[in-house]
Parts: sequence; C-alpha cells; structure tokens
Amino acid sequence: MRLGIQKTSLVDFPGRVAAVLFTAGCPFRCPYCHNPELVEVSCDGDTEGDGLSSVEEALAFIEHRKPVLSGVVISGGEPTIHAELPALAAAVKRLGLFVKLDTNGCYPERIAAVGADYVAMDLKTTPERYGELWPGAPADAADRIRTAVRAVRGSGAEYEFRITCAPEFVSEIEAEAIARLLEPDDAVYLQRYRPGRTLDPAWAAKVSPYPDERLERILAIVRRAAPKARLRGF
Repeated sequence: MRLGIQKTSLVDFPGRVAAVLFTAGCPFRCPYCHNPELVEVSCDGDTEGDGLSSVEEALAFIEHRKPVLSGVVISGGEPTIHAELPALAAAVKRLGLFVKLDTNGCYPERIAAVGADYVAMDLKTTPERYGELWPGAPADAADRIRTAVRAVRGSGAEYEFRITCAPEFVSEIEAEAIARLLEPDDAVYLQRYRPGRTLDPAWAAKVSPYPDERLERILAIVRRAAPKARLRGF
C-alpha cells in the first residue's frame, strides 16, 4: 500500500487535529474527483517518484507528529480496496491516536473490520446510478451502497454521510432517492461541488457549482428524512 500524507488538518476529523493518509487507487471514476492523482496510480509496489510513501514511512511520520495530533484520517482514493487497511488502522491506534475512515461504500463488508472511531461515507447519487461512476460495477452495486449505509450505521463508530452536490448526479430528483437511505438520527452534510482540478478536465470547464438557493432546496429535501442535515463549507 502506498500513501500520500497531509501533515495537519483541522477540518477533516471533527473535533480533532489530524494528519491525513491518502491511499492510492479507486474503482470509481467520478468526473469531479478532486484527487485525480490518486485514482489510477498503482495501489502497490514501490514506485519511485510517485510522491507517495510506504506504510512504514507514513507510520514513522505519524509517530513523529504524535505530540500535536489526536487523530488520523485514512482517505483516498478508496481505502477499503486494500487488504492491509485494518492493520494500518490498528497501527495508528497503537500510537494512541483516533482513526477516521473515509469511504465510498463499494466494499460494505470491509467497513467494520477497520475498527475506525469515526466513519464518513460519501453518497454520490441515487444507488441505481452508481454504474455511471463505477466502471465495471457489479450487478449488485445499488444493493452494495444500501448495505454500506447500514454497515456504517452499525459499525459502532461515530459517523456521517456526505453528499457532494455535483450537478448531473445530485439534483432534487436524486436527493429524494438519497433521502430514502437516511434515518432521523443520521449526521448528514451537503457540500458544494468544487471546480478546479478534476479527474475529467472537461467537467470543470463545463459544469458550474449550484447557487446557494439550489443547495437550500436540496437540503430541504434531505432534511425530511434526516432533520439534522446541514450544509458544510460555506
């Protein structure tokens, strides 16, 4: 497993000063992804010059930074594609730090095994449309996403669901379907699609973020199922 490292974040792990470890590789190809350098990079091996670190190097860095950290976020890419993920999380915990997992839910059966203290799952669109973002998606892709939502809720960790309001994938129609996945006690955060560097460069050129009024309409739909839902980042 190869890892990118962000030494300090005040926003990625609620209530904690955290470092962020970015795993390489992801089965999804979301055109608006803002970590394109991690999507198709080799997941394994020791590729010099890729800007990534080994697990051993990352853990040594975390141990050095431990005096100023209280948590570590394992993000990506998609962390659950890596069989070594539970071992990485356990190693971080042995350093006395809390672990947050960011996931897209593609492997629901692997979420609980990480033993994270906090889990954030992205809800990309209605489950039936995941095949548009997941090349070679299995026939049960929609069911996997529904199962992942339940797995996050049943993991014993503090959790949240995140909805990036990316035009073409999250409109009022998709919000109705996403809301059916949610329950009243769920913590849900909607965030604006951010233009700029994206996996599909054409996406940034042709797609504009929703204005505030549109986001408020989508939020109102989500709140019918999850009253605590709110907008994040603006």
